[in-house]
Amino acid sequence: MEEERKVAGIYIRVSTEDQAREGFSLGEQEEKLKQLCDYKGYEVYKVYCDAGISAKDMEHRPKFQEMLKDMKDGKINYIVAYKLDRVTRSVRDLEELISQLEKYNTYLVCDRDDVNTSTANGRFFVRMLTVLSQLEIEIVSERTKFGLNGAIKSGHLPGQVALGFKKDGNKKTIIDPATAPIVKRVFDLYLQGKTFLQISNIFNEEKVLNKNWKDTHIERIINNRLYMGDYEMYKRLKEWKNVEPVIYMNVVEPIIPRYIWEECQAQKIINQRTYTRDRVYTFFQKLKCPKCGKIMKCKGSGGKRKKYVYYNCEDCHENIRESYVEEEFEKIVGQLLRFDNEYNELFLPLFADKEKVADKSDIEREIINLTKQKERIKKAYMSEVVELDDFKEDLKVINEKLDILTKQLEKEQELKNKNRFTPEKVMADRDLQRIFMTNGKDVSLFLTEWQTMTKEDKQEFIARYIESLTFEKDDRYPNGIHLIDIKLKSLFTEKVSRLSELGLSQVPVEFISNDKSVMLNVSYPLKESQVKDYMKEFKNIEGVKLHIHPTFNYSLEDMPNEIEFNLDKDEKVLKLIPIIKDIDNPESLTNKFKLGIVTSFVKTTEEVSKE
Repeated sequence: MEEERKVAGIYIRVSTEDQAREGFSLGEQEEKLKQLCDYKGYEVYKVYCDAGISAKDMEHRPKFQEMLKDMKDGKINYIVAYKLDRVTRSVRDLEELISQLEKYNTYLVCDRDDVNTSTANGRFFVRMLTVLSQLEIEIVSERTKFGLNGAIKSGHLPGQVALGFKKDGNKKTIIDPATAPIVKRVFDLYLQGKTFLQISNIFNEEKVLNKNWKDTHIERIINNRLYMGDYEMYKRLKEWKNVEPVIYMNVVEPIIPRYIWEECQAQKIINQRTYTRDRVYTFFQKLKCPKCGKIMKCKGSGGKRKKYVYYNCEDCHENIRESYVEEEFEKIVGQLLRFDNEYNELFLPLFADKEKVADKSDIEREIINLTKQKERIKKAYMSEVVELDDFKEDLKVINEKLDILTKQLEKEQELKNKNRFTPEKVMADRDLQRIFMTNGKDVSLFLTEWQTMTKEDKQEFIARYIESLTFEKDDRYPNGIHLIDIKLKSLFTEKVSRLSELGLSQVPVEFISNDKSVMLNVSYPLKESQVKDYMKEFKNIEGVKLHIHPTFNYSLEDMPNEIEFNLDKDEKVLKLIPIIKDIDNPESLTNKFKLGIVTSFVKTTEEVSKE
């Protein structure tokens, strides 16, 4: 009887980690396995080598698949490997492999593990070894994930660094002061109503970072949770393999506040709707239908009436002319513009420490590093190591970063100087501005500013601060419409909340005085020490006084309907201040408080001009 030919395919595999851990190279495996085949009388058909590839599965190993194909074609009937884990570490893959081996009358032989599947005991032994190998993989995987989780939580993030961040000497992700302002600007422009494409076009026109910006680049920035401090793992796998992403909260210092990121996500949903426009609409995506509450679409009249702009509800067939809407909106826009102006001019410096801007020393250090990099590039060009075009391109990027950092330093110094002001001083400065003009004149100045703005500027302001406007049709009002609801974006309400935290907010309240309706500003409750510091700021201003109501001692829960106090003939009420004790909680409704009445004899700008 003719003896069966034993034709072997030698399979060798090693990953970088395997070689570093166990020290056997591909060459050593091949040499030992050829000696084994010679000893057992196997004819070597071919050596199949998968270099630097894991054994987690069989599908993604090209040489292993080639070997299986040769087995099915009858070219080999023995597979010889150094160890079983060179072939597979998966129990499922091993079961499939053994099934294929039995189907094509092929045997597996592993030198170091003394494996031979030609017997039942050999097949059982193979399965036990594979279970242990699978267990090792799962344990290593769990340890890797645990280590990765710890690294992420401490700011050591895997993968490429996102724009606006960089790695420090310890490989920790930190804010890059040279590029973080670009990220802030992207979010700012998006909140102004700019689309991804419009922002990318702006950056390309300005040659920001000297790169070709695309709308997808802007979209990735807007979607990236890292800019509010959170890291999202497995985000891409969600679409490919339906793996839910894992979010790690507050792992890096945020570039933008969380409410800004969330506001942009809400804006993104609105922008995904289909709107067509060929002109600028002041209240774009802001008007709700008086009947059904849906966002009204923009529509311009044609022919001779092309100058008119309308907002239309396709479901209810309601139409509202833009000029009528603006007339109604002008009744409140002066207050909004004044608040925005006062916040940016007076209050913003007080929050500089809360914005977590980069430390001055970090900015200076980055300027030094970029300057050195600039010198290295110059030397490389002089030595003809780099071409002129490459030199110009690199130099432009560095100079742009240096310009951003220099402006950052100037801004830091400016904020540092302004931040010497206390909340009480800033509040006094605001009230002084209002003393020298009547309240109506004050608002009218900002209304005039609104009326002189371009439609683009008006649209930008509304897109930034207004969530929606709701009108009702009522013939009792001019133009037959009346504003009944205005929803402000969190970008605006967050500013109000910040002022309340420092006791800087105040609201106009209607009072009846001598049978006449008057509007008086009522301050957020202030502690006695705060009121004392506040009045110190008026010590050089004649005519500003604080009156403490002689009998008032109530809480918000038992406020009387009437408050009596007498003023001199020319004395005007500037504001009312609920005054609580220093030990009291300003947010408690049960605090007994005194009533402070701030008055002024100072003549207004209007009164001075009449003289």
